[in-house]
Amino acid sequence: MQSMVTLINVFAVSPGKEEEFIRLWNETAHLMRQKPGFMDTKLHRSLNPGAQFAFINVAHWESQEAWQQAIDSNPGLQNWWQQIALIAEANPALYKVEVQY
Repeated sequence: MQSMVTLINVFAVSPGKEEEFIRLWNETAHLMRQKPGFMDTKLHRSLNPGAQFAFINVAHWESQEAWQQAIDSNPGLQNWWQQIALIAEANPALYKVEVQY
């Protein structure tokens, strides 16, 4: 049985590159939201200007397989990752809920 997964990607963005980062993130988010299994995504910005991770992306997918298929079927992502690497360090990982109250 497939179950919902959460993509959490924390970004350390070079100072002065925040607006460029947001532009690049928006471009990719618009592409990914059209993929089967996409549920939602939100980009969070730290209120602390000195935070190590200025931005955190939280996205929900119907399953790990749906997320992987979206990645595999989007050849433009390689170019996006190359552009992001010039201005930010990304740390993506998929998670499942372990405990909930």
